[in-house]
Amino acid sequence: MLTLKTVENIAILKQLGFTEPEVDIYLSLLQLGGSQASAVAKSTGVKRTTVYHTLKQMASKGYVHVYFRKNKRYFYAQKPNRLAALYSKKLDNLYAILPQLQSLEKKEMQTPGLRFIETLDELKEFYTGILYEYRDKQYVIIGSAQGWEGADSEWFHQYRIDRARNNIHTQLILTDESKLLNPEDPSLLRHVHYLSEQYSFKSTIDIFDDKILIVSSELSSMAVLIEIPVMRDVFKAVFDVMWNIVG
Repeated sequence: MLTLKTVENIAILKQLGFTEPEVDIYLSLLQLGGSQASAVAKSTGVKRTTVYHTLKQMASKGYVHVYFRKNKRYFYAQKPNRLAALYSKKLDNLYAILPQLQSLEKKEMQTPGLRFIETLDELKEFYTGILYEYRDKQYVIIGSAQGWEGADSEWFHQYRIDRARNNIHTQLILTDESKLLNPEDPSLLRHVHYLSEQYSFKSTIDIFDDKILIVSSELSSMAVLIEIPVMRDVFKAVFDVMWNIVG
């Protein structure tokens, strides 16, 4: 039987708010096709009393459904596509009340400065936030595909896809060697210009509306986030000049 309990599956479900026992039970139910609590306990190695208590909690969250047959209780995993729809609905509800929440937010001057992103997980968390912050918007990039993807090529490849799904457009000025890794795919919503071979570097600079992110293997940290408006303006002006020259 194909195992569903992979590191990636477990990590994603935990990010959605599943506890570890809930992950085990949900994946087990998907494979069992529905079962009584005793069979789930046997499949997961979790005590039956714990399984039953957890199943009741999961039912209240919409993760499982309960059916009765011949006075016996059977549990079925929520279908994966419906689970996705459940979280999509929750996210839509959050977006619906964002204006009210933002109106309650204390308005104060943000102190500009530098933030050092020390770990790969922190960097991924930052980019995941960008997917929502920049939905239906755009930002610009100067960089190297090799330097940017080097830490986790699979994750950053998926990030490109997720970025396009959120209708985020990007303009990129990349090193010539980036052609080796940079996919020519219109669906990724990118407009790319390449530098000549004489200009080679490993760093990447993401220029947003209010901040700059510098990602480099040569830094003591994974990346540096610069939230200084005047510096952002300078970098954006440099990008515009380069874009016009290279294009």
